[in-house]
Amino acid sequence: MLERAFQNEIRCHQFWPTGAKVIVATSTGVDSMVLLTLLQRLPTALKPQLIVAHVNHELRTESVAEEAYLRQFCLENDLSLQVAHWPLQQHPQTGIEAAAREFRYQFFEHLMTAEKADYLVTAHHGDDQLETLMMKFIRSGELHEMRGIQSQRPFADGTLIRPLLPFAKQDLRDYALANNITSFEDQTNYETTVLRNRVRHTLVPFLKQENGQILQNANRFSQQLTALLGQQAQLATTLLPLLDLKVTDKVISGQLKAIKTLPTAQQTAIWQLIIKQHFPQISPLKETQLQQLKQLIQSTVKPQGQLALGQRILFTKIYDRFQIGETTIGEIAAKDEKIRILMLNKWCVLPNNEQIGIFEINHLPRKLSGQQLIWLADEQWPIVAKPCQLTDAIMIDKTHHKTLKRLFIDLKVPQEKRLNSWGIWSQETLIGHPEFRVSALFIHEQTGKIRYVLCYANE
Repeated sequence: MLERAFQNEIRCHQFWPTGAKVIVATSTGVDSMVLLTLLQRLPTALKPQLIVAHVNHELRTESVAEEAYLRQFCLENDLSLQVAHWPLQQHPQTGIEAAAREFRYQFFEHLMTAEKADYLVTAHHGDDQLETLMMKFIRSGELHEMRGIQSQRPFADGTLIRPLLPFAKQDLRDYALANNITSFEDQTNYETTVLRNRVRHTLVPFLKQENGQILQNANRFSQQLTALLGQQAQLATTLLPLLDLKVTDKVISGQLKAIKTLPTAQQTAIWQLIIKQHFPQISPLKETQLQQLKQLIQSTVKPQGQLALGQRILFTKIYDRFQIGETTIGEIAAKDEKIRILMLNKWCVLPNNEQIGIFEINHLPRKLSGQQLIWLADEQWPIVAKPCQLTDAIMIDKTHHKTLKRLFIDLKVPQEKRLNSWGIWSQETLIGHPEFRVSALFIHEQTGKIRYVLCYANE
């Protein structure tokens, strides 16, 4: 049953031409082993040239046996196999899951180039789709995040394909059992400290019990929302000329008069399109940012103003014109030479010879004197470093603060260090310093915020 349905899926979507090179991401879990078997059993007219790609993350002792089994499996089935190891010394102290995913997909991209393959296939299935949608809804509910997993999308210089999305996890388990397919279970998939696992083992079974068609509904929702957002982007493209855009190296500017008269949904689509096309380094604007943007544009009592969009990018309103870009951020530092603007994933060298910086999990520097996980929203950028005053206050919990003078006394910080201390700030809010204290406002996971690592080095 599954085999025939899978072949129909491949035939219907024509994911690849006959004989094309396809990289198959294979972990030895039941999902990927079933996918590999189904691909092997495709009729000649549909069958691609398979290249098995496996990553040994060196995170579990079982990884050795899993790799050995896959090597033997590929040998017996005359399959090409490429294996990458993620050495222990490259594992970050925090954010291991995100860093592991980054390593995997970098390997897949490298392999596609080396093998001249245009297609990467992964074993994401219908349960994965439902889990992802529920997690997005729990975390933010932002429309642009609710598209879920796409059956195919551009990746590297080719295409990433997920042909198992129409099928349930149980379908794959049943097929593996009926066909004696050996697979390995990752026990970390049952750790309840991970949100996805809680959704998988608690919420998804409940939803399936309520409606046996919930996986099909999840896929239908994802497809329809993707199509709707695509149509919205096309409409926004036709409206862009109304803004009379001028584009330079780092700044885009235009007229506000026409956009003020458009419906809110069309305004949203235009700003999201501009961000996507010209500032891909920042995330799509969140609902709160869009509301602030609309208020600023429509305000008659505030003819000029600025709004932080994230990653050092500012929106500036100047009467009936606007500009978006990094150059306006330089004005912050120009006003005070003591202020340093932090660039993501780069050290900022301070006058006291310390280094401080905000890094993504997968870009952590090797030599650190201290680090602290922090959560930031896009609108909280730009982040700056500047000298601390003893009267500055930092939040020690959600309701209480402490002056730096009191904090330094409690921590027995030497007098010289007190007088030459620097901190990092989000607008007028002190984030802190990893050597001393980081504000309670930034150290806990929060919906709509992104996890970073605040790093410090004094050598």
